[in-house]
Amino acid sequence: MSRPTIAVVTPVLNEAAHVERWAESSRCADFLLMLDTGSDDSTPELAKSCGIEVHSAVFAPFRFDDARNMAAALVPPSIDIVIQLDGDEVFAEPNWRRHIDANADGHSRWSYWLDNMGGGDWGRVQRSNCVRRVGYRWEHPVHEVIVGKKATCHLDELVIEHRPDGRKDRSYMLSMLEKYHALYPDDLRLLFYLGREYRFRNQWVAAREKLWEYVNRASWVAEKQEALMMIASIDDDPESWLWRAVALEPNRREPFVKLALLYEHEGRLDDARMMIHAARLRGDTTIYTTHREAWGPEFKETYNRLMVGLEW
Repeated sequence: MSRPTIAVVTPVLNEAAHVERWAESSRCADFLLMLDTGSDDSTPELAKSCGIEVHSAVFAPFRFDDARNMAAALVPPSIDIVIQLDGDEVFAEPNWRRHIDANADGHSRWSYWLDNMGGGDWGRVQRSNCVRRVGYRWEHPVHEVIVGKKATCHLDELVIEHRPDGRKDRSYMLSMLEKYHALYPDDLRLLFYLGREYRFRNQWVAAREKLWEYVNRASWVAEKQEALMMIASIDDDPESWLWRAVALEPNRREPFVKLALLYEHEGRLDDARMMIHAARLRGDTTIYTTHREAWGPEFKETYNRLMVGLEW
């Protein structure tokens, strides 16, 4: 099979600070496209100067899935594969497309790693929005996901880095989630992210209510576990919530690490050592989004602190 043609596309709004970095990172693609959704900075002009094809559209009301679907629809028919790379994301290596070229045959969707280089507690997640140009579309007005046939090939060496601008105002996320949750009360993805957003904003009562509702209504075990760990972080009895999380998905490292840190804080060192040892035995990073404290230097530091005198 001949070498596939690849497009990198994204909707953007006021991403002037990132456009040149985005273009340089994506340079080995065959086609670059940005759909500007109403920027009042120099995003469109900068993008054009970088050789990016720029289109403009205004959505009223704005929905992220509509913007992504329009961006994908603007990709020329000559393109085989489309990657939606957000304006604040970059490929970790210049010649990233070699991983796709070598694994193009026989697949219509590929997964890869997304690493969080900014704030927050999450570190790495497996994402799969590298797809054939036809047969896929985005759904959900906020915290959107691409739907279609599942990924059949994981590109373990293809890494995209999320590098958010901490100065950018994201206060609109709560109002969007509240509005669309009211419109689509049966959309469990919106319910989960609304609870998470309330937690981010220290609205504990509302966060607990929505997250617990999600746990009782949803079927995705790993995300139900995530909701339980969020409740644990704002509840007076975190231990019981963390053990519920363990019971839901006992192969995931994160709840064991959280229990180890809790027990260490309470002076229950034997219990803390048991939990951190149990955590180390769990090495699957694909179950759900990883937390920084459970992987890499943060985990090793906690392990060595608790298991003094034992080699790593």
